[in-house]
Amino acid sequence: MIALAAALLISGQATTPPQRATSDLTRNLNSAPPSAVTPAQVPTRAPTAMQTAPQSPASTPRPTLPPIGGAPQTQPAPHATTAAPSVPATPAPAALDAAAIAALPFGIELPTGLTITPARAGADASIYRVQRGDQTLLMIYAGPASQFPIYDGEMVRAGGRASVVVTEGGGRLAMEHLFQRATAPKEIHVWIANVTGADRDLAERIGQSIDAR
Repeated sequence: MIALAAALLISGQATTPPQRATSDLTRNLNSAPPSAVTPAQVPTRAPTAMQTAPQSPASTPRPTLPPIGGAPQTQPAPHATTAAPSVPATPAPAALDAAAIAALPFGIELPTGLTITPARAGADASIYRVQRGDQTLLMIYAGPASQFPIYDGEMVRAGGRASVVVTEGGGRLAMEHLFQRATAPKEIHVWIANVTGADRDLAERIGQSIDAR
């Protein structure tokens, strides 16, 4: 029995393969084909916006685009406003004195307190107002062509004049007169202004007193 056990022990030692050295195992692993070794799984990350956007070199200047619609419009410099010169008011014409009245191309009987004042007229013509204060009683035109007649009424020719006569309140009233001359002024036209009552009667009497010179 002792001999048998020794024999089995010797037999077991002969059949057991020898242990591999650690260096041999490392060499075999390193010499294995690539497919034999599974690489470690590394999680992948999506590229960020900074990584995906193309980076332009800092030294490259941006191109200058032309403005829309052509060259840029320049605003004109504001003009300095100049105040319009003030126009002096035209003074009202003064009433004629006795010498100026005597030089008129017509004679007139002017009651005390009334005046004759020139008014604006066209070329080669003159217009006069017979006034009491600011109220006009009678108008007189002296020029090349008048607008006679301006009133509707009966045309009467007497004393070197043509007159327009109207009937009012049972009486006759000469509203206007026209004198014609051979020299300038060719025509002298007299007419009552827009007055009533006693003022109209006074204006009618002054008009009757006028005569061409």
